[in-house]
Amino acid sequence: MSFRRHIHASVAVATLLLAAPFTGAVRASDVCAPPISPRMIVACTAVIDDPASTAAQRSEALRGRAIGQVRLGNRAAAIEGLTAYITAHPGDFDGYNMRAWIHAWLDNHDSAIADYSKAIEINPAAALIYLYRGQSYQMRENVAKARADFDEAIRLKPEGADTYRSRGLLRRHHGDTDGAIADFSAAVSHAPRDALSLAFRGEAYVARKDFDKALIDFDASIAIAPKFDNAFNGRGEIRLMRGDNEGAIADFTKAITLNANNIGAHVDRAIALSRKGDYVAAIPDYDAALRLTPDDSSLRNRRSHALFITGQYADAAEDFADVIKSAPEYGLAKLLRYIAQARSGNDALAELKRNTAKFDRNDWPWPMVAVYLGEITPDEMMKRMKQMRLEDDFGACGVSFYLGQYWMVKEKPHEALPHLKRAAKVCRGDGEFEQAAARFEIKRHEASR
Repeated sequence: MSFRRHIHASVAVATLLLAAPFTGAVRASDVCAPPISPRMIVACTAVIDDPASTAAQRSEALRGRAIGQVRLGNRAAAIEGLTAYITAHPGDFDGYNMRAWIHAWLDNHDSAIADYSKAIEINPAAALIYLYRGQSYQMRENVAKARADFDEAIRLKPEGADTYRSRGLLRRHHGDTDGAIADFSAAVSHAPRDALSLAFRGEAYVARKDFDKALIDFDASIAIAPKFDNAFNGRGEIRLMRGDNEGAIADFTKAITLNANNIGAHVDRAIALSRKGDYVAAIPDYDAALRLTPDDSSLRNRRSHALFITGQYADAAEDFADVIKSAPEYGLAKLLRYIAQARSGNDALAELKRNTAKFDRNDWPWPMVAVYLGEITPDEMMKRMKQMRLEDDFGACGVSFYLGQYWMVKEKPHEALPHLKRAAKVCRGDGEFEQAAARFEIKRHEASR
């Protein structure tokens, strides 16, 4: 879970507290209440403007009108209404607090900070406002001020679970895993059914490689809040690390069902599916993740390999072009792009020559590239490999696989198959991609007979 998603999740808790249905003894009118409608906005305005309304009634109506306007899509009207109210009541704490909350909801954190600061001037003992301003400072990545506000909120209200959670997120992001666990534990001690804090503590335990404790926290979070996607994602990660691909896929699928924008769940489900050998099913998850983060070169690299394995060479070639651009030091990507191009009908040998012009002639994969460029024969390449002492496990794997691909590019599958079969047998570890690609190649050849 990313830092900003962590913070957004925590801010969401504050939002839920503020946006909860505004019912209760302080309600001045049954009309200034849900269901939200233009009529409700008018009724709340009447309560706000009525000199006979109590401070509690006016505050609740102010909140109700602002929430109603935002939910009806009238964000500008909500801000304008609160601004007018503040102008008429410059010493009113609730006006600044509500306007700050809407600014924060709209990710306008500089304006939120200014309003929260004014509210604190009016009421310096309001612990929650320090929490909310700290969260806005956190979103602006002002770590020192965020930490100071969280500390002050805890001093004023030491039983506040929300503040311990927010401070824990701050500590976690800045590498203080033990401090984060302490804060999440304090939050849970004050609010034992705080599913967010349990999930966040689980993630911190994962960072500390304390997987058993993490699993307990994720299970507890899911039992309390079965619609919280990150707890399923966290549990899925542990199952993935422990080799339980089926269990991991089930958890990631649940996380995605709850939140289709959970990038981590899409990526990790693709990894679990790939480990099962289902690269075809993995590709849509990489597609989904890349739609959410189109500039993530590591995801594009993963997808490029999955596309190649499944024989989608034209698409793989496009992805490898992006990989080469973002990671020019990845030499094999240049060869793989050429192979993918050639096997999709575009034998771009000149491009391969340009892309590999600066390759070290005394290191892998140059000898293999030289074969593709026609500068040496496969037999000469094998002699070079021995001279270069590149006969480790991946050397045997790489030679077998890329020679097999060389003959496939030459449209000589009978020459290719012995090499590919050897690659399928000897590749492992760093050769996981080559092993999978060889196995899929063999299956496609057998199916075409």
